[in-house]
Amino acid sequence: MTNSYNDTYDGIGSGQQLSAEKMTAALNLMEKVANKVETGRLSSGNTSAQYPSAKVVWDSLKEAETRIVQKAGGLEFTANKVTAANWAANKDSDVKYPSCAALTELLRSSDLERTANRVTKISVNEAADNKYLSAKAVWDLLASFEPLSPTMNENRYVKLTYGGRDFWIAKYETTQGEFNAVMGYNQSGYNGNDYPIENVNWYEAVQYCLHLTLESRDVPESIKGQVRGYYVDSGLCSQAWNSNKSMNFYDAVLKTEVYNTLAPSLPGCYRLPTSEEWGYACRGGTMTMYIWGNDWSATEMDKYGWYGGNSSNTTHAVGLKNPNAYGLYDVLGNVWEWCSDEYSIGSSNKVMRGGSYDINVGDVFASSYRSSNSPPIRHILGFRLARTI
Repeated sequence: MTNSYNDTYDGIGSGQQLSAEKMTAALNLMEKVANKVETGRLSSGNTSAQYPSAKVVWDSLKEAETRIVQKAGGLEFTANKVTAANWAANKDSDVKYPSCAALTELLRSSDLERTANRVTKISVNEAADNKYLSAKAVWDLLASFEPLSPTMNENRYVKLTYGGRDFWIAKYETTQGEFNAVMGYNQSGYNGNDYPIENVNWYEAVQYCLHLTLESRDVPESIKGQVRGYYVDSGLCSQAWNSNKSMNFYDAVLKTEVYNTLAPSLPGCYRLPTSEEWGYACRGGTMTMYIWGNDWSATEMDKYGWYGGNSSNTTHAVGLKNPNAYGLYDVLGNVWEWCSDEYSIGSSNKVMRGGSYDINVGDVFASSYRSSNSPPIRHILGFRLARTI
């Protein structure tokens, strides 16, 4: 008999005698060839005498995998789930995972509950919807929490409450002396240590907040560790931020944007105030169009800020005019102040508030007035600090 593989078996040609041993082996081979399953997928109709090809085995396994996944769709695998009832018994497990209800219950019962400051992203490279914390990882994160005990100079900051949460905001616009001490440069057009920093773009202002956070002794190391990766060197910050290839512009922008997003939820972080926080602080508890009333008044404006009618076309040292009812100086005039948020949905421009020394238009100094600018733009732009509690 001629098989489909070759015309010989173990070197024995056709017509030659075979030993019983070699004959048995040849018959076994013939049986396998006759019972070989070369196409399709295995089923309950196959027998133990049949021999599937590698392709049939592979196709059958893939079909089984698809069937299992389809059958499991919408079902929950609960063997490793940790609920609120058995959290304590499983807190050291790196296999089991907590349910959302279990974690929420733990936070609710904790003396350190900070639901308003819930963090949804820890870092860019770890923020993904397909990664899940183990019970032990969550427990370790909570155990590393260090209560914030900020050392705030109440001669320089005011503590306010807005939207159900407390924050500190600076009484004064950030000065050139303060900015230069942290960043090591000053590109203002009107120089003076007590003058407001100006000619800083939005990215520089946010990076100043990050640099100051990392230098602050009252910020826990656990917080610093979460934001240190978004630091941009001050030598790069001083350059043009408009697609500057030499400073790796896109990387620097991404880092700065991420810190700006994280800072409001991390206790101790210095940051820019949101537009809403800034407006609340500016009003000083008033509900009128201006901080002094509903009508524009050059006389009143002269009491509170430097503008086109009294500035002699220059900035002035901070704190020389009257404060508002909350004790904040220069919320009107002197320099525009950057805020942390976008001007509108879909816009890349950032909000700026308060007006500047060269403006005579009364509406600009209304408490609710907002303007905006592109983040890389400098000019008559400064800022005042806020800090998360």
